[in-house]
Amino acid sequence: MNPNSNFRIGKGFRLALAALAATSIPAMAQGPGWTGVSTVIELVNTSNGGVNVRLSPDLTGCTSQSGYGSVYASIYPNHPGLNRIKADLTVAFATGARVALYLGDNTCTVVEMRLYPPS
Repeated sequence: MNPNSNFRIGKGFRLALAALAATSIPAMAQGPGWTGVSTVIELVNTSNGGVNVRLSPDLTGCTSQSGYGSVYASIYPNHPGLNRIKADLTVAFATGARVALYLGDNTCTVVEMRLYPPS
């Protein structure tokens, strides 16, 4: 092969290379920032007095309190709005109202929330 010639990669090879690159990127935790508008599918009262919440669609890459796993966001017991956020999450869980959570960091610590009417 002539080193000065143009080397062209076929379209199929480029697509395979792009797919390989996409699957090899590690999952990144969500946050900081707002989640999409979601449905509350589970609430967990943790032993330290906090709350974990699971949404649909699932969050990814979270570090939840008490080891519940990577799909749970956490409201820690020292959060000044814990009781109000828990009340709104309970309303959303019971009625099908939708929520958006503001995650303060990439471990999915809940800082604020919005409550929307059911769709």
